[in-house]
Amino acid sequence: MKKEELNYYDEFINMAKYAMDISNTFKAFIESYSYDNTQETEIKVHDKEHEADKNQHKILNYLIKDFVPPIEREDIINLTRKLDDVIDNIDEVVIDLDILAVQTLRSNITKYVSLMEAATNKMHELLVVFKDMKNYDDAKKLVVALNGIEEQGDKLFQESIRDLYLNEKDAVEVIRWTAIYNKLEDCFDSIEHVAECVDEAFMKNA
Repeated sequence: MKKEELNYYDEFINMAKYAMDISNTFKAFIESYSYDNTQETEIKVHDKEHEADKNQHKILNYLIKDFVPPIEREDIINLTRKLDDVIDNIDEVVIDLDILAVQTLRSNITKYVSLMEAATNKMHELLVVFKDMKNYDDAKKLVVALNGIEEQGDKLFQESIRDLYLNEKDAVEVIRWTAIYNKLEDCFDSIEHVAECVDEAFMKNA
């Protein structure tokens, strides 16, 4: 029986789509936030995260048996894992909102979800361009755009922490939101790492 072929590029795009879907679910949750809905949203996001994990395992299990993959094995492994990191980090933000019992959101949280939506959309676009492996100029523009979003995320993180420690008098709130802000920053860092991985693979294989 002929072995079923797996298109790595399509699987990368699928993982980027999971990240977009999770980001959209998270954004909708935040826009009509109620702590009572956190566990329900956590289940929705975790279900998508579980599907993405299966996608990751499919890629890596196939790679073990693949005699001549289309790009270097190391690039496939790194990109798969970095895409999974994006999904895991968004999932963990939702978990933090639940386990840290966040009753009321801080006003700047909407800026984070808008940036995250933009970043996951651009990341998906980048993986679509990566599949074609012909137009590095288009890929580079998307990498630069993602770097720019990550810089905006860094600036927002710094402003958030500064405001938190200057103006919040409740020590529990300081601890709670320090953890959440750090995890949100991890989301942007992990998306930038995907962009860097694609950029490097593109230059080596185009």
